[in-house]
Amino acid sequence: MDMASLQIAVAIVMHDGHVLVGQRDSLAENTAGLHEFPGGKVEPGESPAAAAARETLEEAGIVVRVGAMLDAATGSARSGPIDILFFEAAPLDPAALPRPPFAWVPIAGLANLSFPQANDHVIRRVMAGHSGQQH
Repeated sequence: MDMASLQIAVAIVMHDGHVLVGQRDSLAENTAGLHEFPGGKVEPGESPAAAAARETLEEAGIVVRVGAMLDAATGSARSGPIDILFFEAAPLDPAALPRPPFAWVPIAGLANLSFPQANDHVIRRVMAGHSGQQH
C-alpha cells in the first residue's frame, strides 16, 4: 500500500443511559449535517486513546476517562484511506455540560439520528449493549 491510512480516534462517551453526540454544520466539508461522536486525527507520537480524550475536550469541553476500544472501521476521505478507532469513555465530571453542538442523547435515540456509515456497527453495539440494562 503506497498511502498510509490516517488514524481517527473517536470517543463514545456514555453516562446514565446517554451518549455524547454532536451534529456537524450543514456547511461542513465532509458529512455535512450528520451526527457524530467527538473525535479526530491522531497526532504524531499520540496514542489513539489520548487522541480520543483530547478531541472530546477540544470539541465538547468534556474531560473523559478513555477505556477499551469498542470497534474499528475503515473508510475514505478526500485525502485517502482512514482507519477509525472507537473507544468507550466516561465523563470525569458527570454534571459537566457539553459545549454545543454536542449534547447528551438517550442511547435508545441513536437509531433516530443520521451518522456517517462508518459508525453503523459501533452504534448497533452500543445500543445492543445498553438494551438489557436497567436504571
